[in-house]
Amino acid sequence: MDKQKLYEKGIKEAKKSYAIFENALFLLLIVLGFLGMYPLSIKGLPLVSILYALFGVVMLVFVLRKHLCTKCYYYDKWCHCGWGKLSSAIFKRDSGNQEFGGKLAGITWGILMGLPIIGMVGVIFVGKTPLIDVLIFFVPFIILVAINGVLHMKDCKECKMRFICPGSAAK
Repeated sequence: MDKQKLYEKGIKEAKKSYAIFENALFLLLIVLGFLGMYPLSIKGLPLVSILYALFGVVMLVFVLRKHLCTKCYYYDKWCHCGWGKLSSAIFKRDSGNQEFGGKLAGITWGILMGLPIIGMVGVIFVGKTPLIDVLIFFVPFIILVAINGVLHMKDCKECKMRFICPGSAAK
């Protein structure tokens, strides 16, 4: 990490309660996506939802933490989502590839936010599930996607890594 490129006015560490709040929103987003795609089952097994949730856990908890967070200023600190603390509990500092992690992050969040939208629209067109039952998950999911985008931009503006993080929305 090039300390000369750090944003001097960035927060030194986020509040633990804020990190818990953001993770609760991420978890709710994934749960709504899971439930909204649940009717897309194969022989009664909600395979799309299960694969979606497993993908989310593996990518967010392990893969991205290794490749993004081990080279971050917030490694072993409370960043806005607490993943610097998580990564230090699992991986050694500088053990990932941040450029690769940046590419994976875009793909991961695209899938986590895009697949449920496509899946829930698919559930509507298949027609076996009443529209209201899909909208119960679809509308809050879309709202959370928007909230996630707003929070991402806000968090990046306050981050010490804003100029060098591959996922920064505030460069």
